Amino acid sequence: MSYLQSTIHFTLNRTLKLGAALLAFFAITTSAYAQTIVKQELSGTTYIVKPDYRKCAFPVCGGWYLTPVNQYSLYLQTETEAHDIASLLPNTIYVAYINYKRLGLNEKQVAELEAAIRNDQALLRGNVTSTPVTTKLAPRTQTLVANGAWVGANKNAPTGPYLNITSTGIVCITTPCPYFKANIINSDYSSEFHDFSLEKAALDREQEAQAWQALSTNGLVITGTKYESTGFDETGAEPGKGIGIAATKVFFAFPAKK
Repeated sequence: MSYLQSTIHFTLNRTLKLGAALLAFFAITTSAYAQTIVKQELSGTTYIVKPDYRKCAFPVCGGWYLTPVNQYSLYLQTETEAHDIASLLPNTIYVAYINYKRLGLNEKQVAELEAAIRNDQALLRGNVTSTPVTTKLAPRTQTLVANGAWVGANKNAPTGPYLNITSTGIVCITTPCPYFKANIINSDYSSEFHDFSLEKAALDREQEAQAWQALSTNGLVITGTKYESTGFDETGAEPGKGIGIAATKVFFAFPAKK
C-alpha cells in the first residue's frame, strides 16, 4: 500500500469512527438520559498540556504543546469504546509561553503547576493569542492566556471523555433518578445521569470527600465511562435501568480554594 493510500485509509477510517461516535451520542439521548444543548461560556478551550523537549532555539522550541480535550469524543462511551477511540491521533498547538496572571498564582504555585504539567497531570483552560512581530528577525510566537487549571488527584490513566460533573439537585422517591449532570468539556452538550462512581478513580478517603464537595458546588472535572445501573423501587416492583458514570481519573481545581 502506498503512502497516499495509507493516508486516505487512515483518514476515512477516522472519519467513519467520528461519524459513528456522533450518531451514537445522539441515539442514546431518548431513553437512557436527557441530553440538552447548553450555552458554552466564553472562557476559552480546555487543553491537555505537555512540555516541548525539542532541541532547538527558544522560542521556536522549548515551549508547550496544547491538545484540546474531547476532540474525537463527543459522547460518553463504554470503557471498550473509550480505549478504541483513544488510538486516534489528536491535533496539537504549540505555544512558546503560558500566561498565568488571571489565575492569581504566586511563584511557588506556578512551579507546582508546571511540575504537574511535566508529569502529565494537568489541564489548562484559556485562549491562545499571538504576539506581534517587532522586527523582521523576531519569530511570531503564541501564548496561552490561562483562566482555569486542574491537577490530577493521582496518576490514574485518563480513560473516556473529559466531563464536568455537577448535581442536578433533583430528588426522587424511586430510582433511576437523574441526580447528576455531565457537561462535556469543549462542547455545548450537557446530559443527565442516574448514578456516579469514584471506585475506578482510586482516590483516598480525603480525596473522595473533596470530590463529592466539588461535585455539589462548582463541579468535578473527570474522565469517565458509562455503565448500566439498577434503580430501586420501594413498592417491590421491578426497578428500572439507568445510566451511570464511572470516573476513571479526577482533576481538582488549582489552586485549591480555602
